[in-house]
This record gives sequence, structure tokens and C-alpha cells, in this order.
Amino acid sequence: MNFGLEKVKISTISVDLINNIHKILITGTRGERVLPGELRKIQNWLGVKGASILDASYIPPPPELVEPLVQELEEFINSKIKMPPLVKIALIHAHFETIHPYLDGNGRMGRLLITFYLCSIGSLSRPLMYLSFYLKKNREKYYDLLNNIRKSGDWESWIYFFLKGVVEVSNNSIETAKKIIQLKTDVTKKIIENNISGVNAIKLIELLFDRPFITTKIVSKELKISGQAATVLLSKFEKVGIVAEITGKERYKEYIFVDFMRILQDGTQIK
Repeated sequence: MNFGLEKVKISTISVDLINNIHKILITGTRGERVLPGELRKIQNWLGVKGASILDASYIPPPPELVEPLVQELEEFINSKIKMPPLVKIALIHAHFETIHPYLDGNGRMGRLLITFYLCSIGSLSRPLMYLSFYLKKNREKYYDLLNNIRKSGDWESWIYFFLKGVVEVSNNSIETAKKIIQLKTDVTKKIIENNISGVNAIKLIELLFDRPFITTKIVSKELKISGQAATVLLSKFEKVGIVAEITGKERYKEYIFVDFMRILQDGTQIK
């Protein structure tokens, strides 16, 4: 995400950029052995795990068409056609998933493209809208709507579904932001009530909202204090329940900003 967002600030979304992002995305994951960052050269298909192409629910374009189709998609992404940005990115996402240009990671890459495009044109100032959960929560309908585009050209139903997701996710993001703002007030109040005062305590609160997973070394470096002072400060925060140690080790401890992570995770578990 960070790599792509930095690049779209200074250049257009291109096939080369998408390939580079895909390489970073896939390296070190389940798809590492299937040509990360390279357009596929063999036929793939979608279906039940282990099923043959004969039982596929969808067969993407043959490999010799992948590169020209992705080039056409690049032209569409960067075109000046007059169209509402959310409608255009709905079309871009559907086209990308239909081409299915990689052997693995197409879903993840396609979802990232939503954020990259909206940030590149200024519709988002920060990557605060994540449609991944909405699409996963409604997985069956998502797949059916994409297939209906391919079979019968039903773009309207897909766009309606996509825009509904934008509304739902945006509303959830607003509620999350409100909870985070309130948490900052609550945490500040907690350190005052427990006599954890001083400039460094306030600085640590600020740091935790940027880095909810933290170590003594990070605190020492960012706050410009000694390792011993960082250890003492984190211990005080742990004692009042602001952070929790997650390794169980005596040395090289790692801490998590408990309530902050709880807010971010709230509602993201699919039942």
C-alpha cells in the first residue's frame, strides 16, 4: 500500500507499476512460487479447490490476450473520460478481476487498485476506505455479480452493489474515527488519574496511535530517551491496561495498544 501510494503521487497507474506492487504483495505469501510481479503465461480458472477447468465457474481470457487487455485497462484508468470516479473504479475493478492477469493474488491486487486509483485522482486524501471486508462478507453475491457482467453484461447491478459497499464502508470508517478520537481522550485521562505524568507520557500516547505494536527500542529511539526510561514508561502503561505485552519473554518484549487494535478489529470478523 505504502509503495503504491508513493508512486501514484508522481506517476500514473501503469502496467509496470501494477506488476511491481504485485511482486511486493505476493513475495513471502502463498503465491510466492507463481511468478510474483509477472503477467501469467498459462491459462488459469476459478472454481472449487482442486476442480479441473471443465468444472470451472469462470475461465479468464487466454494468456496471449492478457498483456493487450491489461494495456487497454491502463489506457482506461488514465483516460479523461467524464464519469463519476466511483463508477469508474467499479468498472476498473471488474475489468481487472475479469482479466485475472496473475496466477495468484488477483483479488488482493484488484482491491488495492481501488484505493490507489481514488488516491491518485484526489478523491481520497488517505487510504481510509477498505472495501475488502465488504466484498468478503458478501463473497457469493460479489462473484455472482462479476459473472453476470461476463455472461449478460449486467453492469448496473454490479455498480449498485459496489456503490452500496462504498456507503457502508465509509459510514463504518466515520464511526471508527469517532471511537479513536474518544480513545485518545480516555487514554490521556487515564494516565493523569494514575499519576503517569510528564511530556514523555504524552509523547508515548501520540506514538501508540501511529505504531500500535511497539518495543522498548522503538520508544527509546522515537522519544529520544534511554532504554531504561522507555522500559519504565511502558511498564507503567502496561500496569494501567493501555498496552499489553504479547511475547511472554523477559527480554525483547513487544507490546500492543490494546483498545486501539480492538477498535480497528471490531466488526471485521466474518461469522
